[in-house]
Amino acid sequence: MSEYMAASDCIVTKAGPGTITEANIRGLPIMLSSYLPGQERGNVDFVLKGGFGSFSKKPEVIAQTVSEWLQDEESLEKMSGLSSKQGNPNATFQIAQEILDMMPSSPSSPPAPAAAALPPSSTKVPQATAS
Repeated sequence: MSEYMAASDCIVTKAGPGTITEANIRGLPIMLSSYLPGQERGNVDFVLKGGFGSFSKKPEVIAQTVSEWLQDEESLEKMSGLSSKQGNPNATFQIAQEILDMMPSSPSSPPAPAAAALPPSSTKVPQATAS
């Protein structure tokens, strides 16, 4: 998906949070065409209030809106900038760092290997037999 977004000037999608986040990181204006009631409704509001996209379920409105965007470079650039402001490409690393910062700074002993937690029967290595 990243390669397609890199080659795009905008995106038409449903209001899935992952796709919206990827589009923000890429600085893409977003034309939303649908959402899952309840869990994705807030994403529509996020895009509309952020000024970096529009919403319609009507194909003719979607086509007209995207066509207008592509013909108005200034407007497209403005929405692209607003979309970029919402993106945080380092979020995963920041979350991991926050988790690490919550951990004790020097554990008394390193964690045991995963195999040590298995029952003895599952850690046995088959022995070679003489032929």
